[in-house]
Amino acid sequence: MAGNSFGLTDRDYAVLLLGDADLEAQLRAIRGQLHRQAQADAALQDDIADIARRASKASGEYGMHLENGWVDEMHGSVFQDAAHSAAAIGMLAPLLETLFVGIFAGIRDIEAPVRPVTPMGARAAHAADPDFWDPHLVFSETGRTSKQVLRGICELVEATGLTAHMPADYPRMLGAVFGYRNKMLHHGFEWPPAERAKFEATIAREGWPADWFDRSQTNGETWIIYMSDVLIGHVLAQIDAMLDGIGAFVQARYP
Repeated sequence: MAGNSFGLTDRDYAVLLLGDADLEAQLRAIRGQLHRQAQADAALQDDIADIARRASKASGEYGMHLENGWVDEMHGSVFQDAAHSAAAIGMLAPLLETLFVGIFAGIRDIEAPVRPVTPMGARAAHAADPDFWDPHLVFSETGRTSKQVLRGICELVEATGLTAHMPADYPRMLGAVFGYRNKMLHHGFEWPPAERAKFEATIAREGWPADWFDRSQTNGETWIIYMSDVLIGHVLAQIDAMLDGIGAFVQARYP
């Protein structure tokens, strides 16, 4: 993480570009909540294991009672995992949108007096449009806009010259996060079977790593899909890398 004569790091420059949004405090809060969720998951697994041990030593009606309790706890753990997955995606997806909205607004606000950007790529023809800097939007050849946040972010990264400073697979990570967010927040914990099948097909089509999502199954079929700890850790690491890269871009472009 590079610094300068003022003692500011690349990350500091990226955070300053975000203006009033305190991304560092948001990240601390998210990491704290994820840690508490992990502790709750571990405590529940300990309880389930304890019931299983007691049931293995018991007999008669009490043994049946313990076995029924074990089944109930196992069933409940499926939904606790789903709740924690929903909480994770409900925190991380908006944070990523906040990051890119703020970064592009920051670049927009310092462009004119310093060094106007020469837009590149598919978005370049619309640089004069007031919506040019909105990463939620993409432009058609006629100039009409539609809401597609993943494409909008990628277009603006290319248009501003940020590509070289971003992690190589950031579009794939964003696609997984936004795709899962849309499913989870529209369909809840138990998606309709057709939606589960569509998402499994999307995972294969997009080439997302197999360990980015965990699953519970019923009758051999996918039942509930979870954001895995691997993906959560990857997203947090990518956010750190993006902040460093964006800060390096700012220092190089606006010395």
